Amino acid sequence: MIEHIKGILKRKEPNSVIIDVGGIGYKIAISLNCFNLLPELNNELFLSTYFNVTEKNQELYGFKDINEKEIFILLISVSGIGPKIAINLLSFIKPDDFKQRLIAGEVELLTDLPGIGPKTARRIIIELKDKFIKMDKNDLPIENKSNMDSDVYSALIKLGYRSNEIRVVLNKINADLNIEDKIKEALKQLG
Repeated sequence: MIEHIKGILKRKEPNSVIIDVGGIGYKIAISLNCFNLLPELNNELFLSTYFNVTEKNQELYGFKDINEKEIFILLISVSGIGPKIAINLLSFIKPDDFKQRLIAGEVELLTDLPGIGPKTARRIIIELKDKFIKMDKNDLPIENKSNMDSDVYSALIKLGYRSNEIRVVLNKINADLNIEDKIKEALKQLG
């Protein structure tokens, strides 16, 4: 599977780009949101990609924003939503706006998007609402911390503390403490 592409941007259109990688030009379908984030021609470009293979076709879809890629993958998991419809949907709404509409169950607002009728909007809401709620940023594990902090974080999550509370406490704790002392200090601060 092709997870990402890094090369020189040779052509850009509202729905696709061509990236030169070692003399080979890759055509990649993109959303309008991605198009708006592209550099000028002949500059280096890095895109996360989704490689879609069917009996008749092979297509690459590109994303400048990882949230957009995650939503794209969730959308194509819904019955009746293929990659072309998913990338088209993401052209007309930002990933965070789409997520909020879906969580709120806004069928009418989803049907304003091209290619989405009331039945499809309800199916998207039913199939994806819980997944989007679980993707809430406050519940994501900590990143860019030491392994020790990750271990402390995991221990506190298992004890039932909320992710956002743990983050605040970990930022206050002395980084030089060992794991056991960090957990004790965190428990004191969490009450």
